[in-house]
Amino acid sequence: MKLEKVICVALSAVILSLMLSGCCPYSKKKTAEKEIQPAVEAVSPQKTAIVQREEPSVPLPVKPDIEKGKATSAEVKIATTGGEIPVARPEGDMKFVEPGEQLKEIFQPIYFDFDRYNIRTSEQSKLKILAEYLRKNSEISILIEGHCDERGTDEYNLVLGEKRALSTRNFLIGLGIAPARIYTISYGEARPADPGHNEEAWTKNRRAEFKIKQ
Repeated sequence: MKLEKVICVALSAVILSLMLSGCCPYSKKKTAEKEIQPAVEAVSPQKTAIVQREEPSVPLPVKPDIEKGKATSAEVKIATTGGEIPVARPEGDMKFVEPGEQLKEIFQPIYFDFDRYNIRTSEQSKLKILAEYLRKNSEISILIEGHCDERGTDEYNLVLGEKRALSTRNFLIGLGIAPARIYTISYGEARPADPGHNEEAWTKNRRAEFKIKQ
């Protein structure tokens, strides 16, 4: 029995010595686990905050830039099909209203081709009817609103809408209407007649509309 006790004491001393020196396999395992654990925690989804953007379920519409025409809305003169004419803005407390139902046939919107501001031959008859009415009613002043479809930048479309309004104004002046009676403004793509995103809607939105001064 004494010999067994001596052997047990000796083995315990050896194991203790090995543990203290770091050579014990059990001790290495514990040490390795301690070294690995911080690394695991560093990449753990529960421990690491990762911000992810969810993709929209419906793709956002892409609005391409129209490359040609680098003008800005700050221009005070814009070339039209009939030469250069000054911008004619409404002033002060001027108010313009929609034509009444009885005048709808006279004040019809005119439409433009994509990225163009020249008056179509097919639209000129509308302006001739309007000019005839204005000649007979010399007390009436009008506002021409230029509009565009949604393609192109906001800045480009403001200028394009301006050109459409001014081209329409210039055409009416050529038909004998005094420039002082015709004001213009551009809304670019901000006020679509049709909110759709297809050619049918865009065709309706490329237009000039008319309001009457109160």
